[in-house]
Amino acid sequence: MLSSASSATGDARLIALGQMHHFFDSSFPSGTFAHSYGFETYASASRTIDLSEAIEWVRNFMVFSLWHADLENISRILEVDVFEDLGPKSAIAENDRAIYAGRSTRDGRLAAKRLAQSLRVGANTLYPEANLGSTAALFYEPSTITALVARNMHWPADATRLLYLQSHAMSLTSVLVRHARIGQSGALAMMSQLTGDCAALAFERPSSSSSVRSAQCWTIERDQIRHQHLSPRLFQS
Repeated sequence: MLSSASSATGDARLIALGQMHHFFDSSFPSGTFAHSYGFETYASASRTIDLSEAIEWVRNFMVFSLWHADLENISRILEVDVFEDLGPKSAIAENDRAIYAGRSTRDGRLAAKRLAQSLRVGANTLYPEANLGSTAALFYEPSTITALVARNMHWPADATRLLYLQSHAMSLTSVLVRHARIGQSGALAMMSQLTGDCAALAFERPSSSSSVRSAQCWTIERDQIRHQHLSPRLFQS
């Protein structure tokens, strides 16, 4: 039989996982729209959709964008002392601006800023005990707001990284469903493969010697640029 201490620890972990579920759920009351990072342009440009090709696009995006930028941002913030200053000249603020400035397109930057703002408003409503404070308005990146909430709520780092990846994978998969390019069975087949990739990336850190700007990422850059010039539709986060 589990000791009361072990049981309490287990209950705390279940509560933390439940909190993250609400934070990342597609019905989260963000009140804004997220950008498809060029995936919607990819989906609408092809007459037919090859699931394996679509999965590879999402994998490259997760590896060369989220893994090297968003997830590293989350990890760094979760390692920072809770009482560290979050002012405009703090390391957290500087890293937030660097990721924001590194986005390929104007639409991508605008979407990130709006989503970060809505996540902050939603988090303050759902988790007032997270105590984000007014300084959270300084940040432009969704990963920064996510990490600050996770840090103050004592959510597990690996689980936060995992759910952040899964939320993006599910959002991108929904683009193909919304365009009637794949049905629910196709979406399940796609997510069944991406789920394993999300887990692998969540629990591993990128090598410092690996190249962020791999040649494999050029299609994502191209689609993001085209997405900006084709008056992209935005989809619910």
